[in-house]
Amino acid sequence: MAEDSKSHGIRVFSGVIIFTVIAAFLWFIIKLSNTYTVTEPFAIHYINVPADHIIPNSNYSVDATVTTTGFKLLPYYFRGKEQRKVDISLNDINYKKSNFETFSYNSRYLQEAIADFFVCNINEVSLGDENLYFVMSKLAAKRVKIVPQTSILFDRQYNYYGEPVSFPDSATIYGAAVDIENVNVLHTEMITRKNVRQNIETKAKIELKGDIQCDISEVQVLVNVEKFTEAEIEMPISLPSGIKMHLYPNKVKIKYIVALKDYAIINEMSFKATIDPDDIYSSDKLPVILELAPNNTQILGIEPDEVEYIVVQ
Repeated sequence: MAEDSKSHGIRVFSGVIIFTVIAAFLWFIIKLSNTYTVTEPFAIHYINVPADHIIPNSNYSVDATVTTTGFKLLPYYFRGKEQRKVDISLNDINYKKSNFETFSYNSRYLQEAIADFFVCNINEVSLGDENLYFVMSKLAAKRVKIVPQTSILFDRQYNYYGEPVSFPDSATIYGAAVDIENVNVLHTEMITRKNVRQNIETKAKIELKGDIQCDISEVQVLVNVEKFTEAEIEMPISLPSGIKMHLYPNKVKIKYIVALKDYAIINEMSFKATIDPDDIYSSDKLPVILELAPNNTQILGIEPDEVEYIVVQ
């Protein structure tokens, strides 16, 4: 008897659950069958823009009031914000210039697009304005240099040999004249490496900002790497023309870093050290100035960096 009573209780409980679910489902269906009026935002995405023009602002939107059933409204709320948009093809609408770069068109085109989105009648959609406006600029072009961005950690004694280069080294950018006016260089994405001791050859994407477009999306980047060593050379100090004088000392030692491959081609003729004649008579010592140094060296120091002098009358 106890088991029969327990089974009966389970059947009753199951029946209540099923009835509740069915009732909730029917209530949900009835609610979705009702007509609602809602005002919701829609992003406007303009497509089929003429090849020689650009729409610089991509943030156009409109508040649409829709009166329709819950069934038709439901898909809107199940979509993410980025999907709550309508496409307006400039091939399909009759737009006209209002002034300078501002164009307008009848809002009925947008009503139709929103009605298609909800799969409802166009009369169920209303917008606040009769006309809608957008800015479309004449496309301008400009050739600019490409600069690779790198963040490289080298093995001991290794370093950059010259600046990283890209192939091609420049690209054509397109956009509204006001947008590209101050863009004089394009950067690549950051190239990072560790423990580097040999050349790097890799592809890198070009970074673009705003509505600027480019005729290429990536470039080949070459980072030349060499082993460097420290070197030292002693050389006489050149005297300024038109002044007779003696320097003490009259030679300096120049310490520098150079790539091993260039070590043999660096000599005394690669440098020129002199003094600044403007400091004569105003100081007991004259600073040594390095007027000439090879581009493929990194100067560590000059010794001494000042010299005493005697002017010969």
